Amino acid sequence: MRKFFSRLFSSSNNSKTASASPNQRGENGPDQIDEYHYDHYTNAVEDIKQLKREKRHDEAEDLLLWCIDFAEAEDQVGLPRWYYKHLGIVYRKENRYEDEVEILERYVENTTSPRQEILDRLERARELAGDD
Repeated sequence: MRKFFSRLFSSSNNSKTASASPNQRGENGPDQIDEYHYDHYTNAVEDIKQLKREKRHDEAEDLLLWCIDFAEAEDQVGLPRWYYKHLGIVYRKENRYEDEVEILERYVENTTSPRQEILDRLERARELAGDD
């Protein structure tokens, strides 16, 4: 896995490479998250966009899930919907409608006021998944 992510990010003049350490979180947020070498999940946005442009959906999914875990571990008021939405987009492109429903429901359940855009996307994903 380490070599995989080293290749992934070394080709883009980026010093962010993966380490072998697992993602570790404490009760009050991330104590140490070494799966990727980002100071914060918000620093991964451009790499996520690049992975999506290159249709490297498995890698984008892994990175988006890492960002979501990081954001949830911070226990902020209001989760950043961008990561959930874009993971939903990746899932839809792969015809993984049940996964899209699951990640969007995760967002809705963990936020106090989900945006209508996410609710509309969730409704459509449920239709596509056959979960009306």
